[in-house]
Amino acid sequence: MSFDKLRSLVYSTETGRICPDCENPVDQCTCKQEDDSIPEGDGIVRISRETKGRKGKGVTLIKGVPVPAGELKKLAKELKTRCGTGGAVKDHVIEIQGDQRDLLVQLLTDKGFKVKKAGG
Repeated sequence: MSFDKLRSLVYSTETGRICPDCENPVDQCTCKQEDDSIPEGDGIVRISRETKGRKGKGVTLIKGVPVPAGELKKLAKELKTRCGTGGAVKDHVIEIQGDQRDLLVQLLTDKGFKVKKAGG
């Protein structure tokens, strides 16, 4: 973090709290708005398993889901509930704890997505 960032304005008596990134009032912040656009891709949802950077704990990654960010969070919540595990949404990628690939392929296929298993 730069020294200038530490000295930036955080509150104004005129507008209230100030976003440290875009320096606009928090209610007019432009840097944290969710992007409702659908990411470009080939329309195929890819499901893979990864342990890298997680101290050996495996997670199932779901990439390329052609839905806006708001709907992606709802879909992730539904998938986590159906799998009975936790997870997260990061950078338009759904992470589900554990190796849930077979169940997720079935659930997403039933929802009408074209799904492929990716990786080993």
